[in-house]
Amino acid sequence: MAKLFASEVAVRVANECVQIHGGYGFIKDYPAEKYYRDVKLCTIARHERNTKIGHCRQLLGKTK
Repeated sequence: MAKLFASEVAVRVANECVQIHGGYGFIKDYPAEKYYRDVKLCTIARHERNTKIGHCRQLLGKTK
């Protein structure tokens, strides 16, 4: 659950960083672009997120 939370926070922070930097956030010379690109990989597979949540619920013995 902590890994899921950390990845979602990282995506929000990187997105905010790119927004603050504006167009420079997408230029490869700036670290903001690399951070955004790296954490964006966390959101590509939404199936993985749902799988993590289901696994956590199963471990905690909770149902929907």
